[in-house]
Amino acid sequence: MRMLLSLLLFVGYVSAQDRGPMPLYTFGVIADVQYADQPNVGARHYRSSLQSLHACVTALNKQDLKFVVQLGDFIDKGKTSFDAVLPLWQRLRARKFHVIGNHDLPFLRAQTMKKLGLERSYYDFTVGERWRFVVVDGMDISLHGYTKDHAKRKQAIEMLKALKARKAPNAVRWNGGVGKQQMAWIEAVLKDAVEKQQRVVLFCHFPVHSEAGGASLLLWNHQEMTKLMDRYPCVAGWFNGHHHAGGYALVNGVHHITFMGMVEAPKRNAYATVDVYESRLVVNGVGKQPSRTLKLGSR
Repeated sequence: MRMLLSLLLFVGYVSAQDRGPMPLYTFGVIADVQYADQPNVGARHYRSSLQSLHACVTALNKQDLKFVVQLGDFIDKGKTSFDAVLPLWQRLRARKFHVIGNHDLPFLRAQTMKKLGLERSYYDFTVGERWRFVVVDGMDISLHGYTKDHAKRKQAIEMLKALKARKAPNAVRWNGGVGKQQMAWIEAVLKDAVEKQQRVVLFCHFPVHSEAGGASLLLWNHQEMTKLMDRYPCVAGWFNGHHHAGGYALVNGVHHITFMGMVEAPKRNAYATVDVYESRLVVNGVGKQPSRTLKLGSR
């Protein structure tokens, strides 16, 4: 009996060692729910997204999460589509954060922001002293959500024209860019994070590296954004949606993850939780979303 007890204690000790220390905390990530009351198109199961989101919320509510972020394209189209997904979203017990995607603007931006409960389309927040999260508005400069005479829509026309002249693969109407004011704000946040010795993860709808998200889907001014991030060693990751097939790249010490679109996972679902440790992030994929460990080295 004494030998059996000793063996059980040893097994328990080894198991605990294998698991390693507990994470500092965990958060959830959802991308491209893209609900609409319309028939399927190819791999996109628009109506099934409601059932997938319901299952996701139910599962996430069983975990102790610091927050959940949805990375844009909460709906596909339709001025009433938000009315179907938002009641499910509100059932989440954790703090909730939105990123604006290209499909989220079936009306003017002010109305979308009101629907999503956003005071600003780009913002940041901290969890503890060591981690800072930055929400980037990739539709800041775009052809959607603005009146025809709005200055930012005019900027979008010029930016898209310049991209087409260069035959850039991302020169398409459904992408967008980050404006100068927002870019300056992001840089100020990164400077502050360096001073406070914080690590930073940025959330955006659009990828900024083709290895992670497809060349045709990149943020219009992705090169400017990556050059900015490369100047600040505090940046640990860029998390985005938009490319439903997902993707990953490690570029200049920054982990770029494109999370898979829930709209294309009607049977298996697709979302993740992320465990935050001092020296790594562990992505726990659900359904079609792959799991991976992101080691955080010094840059």
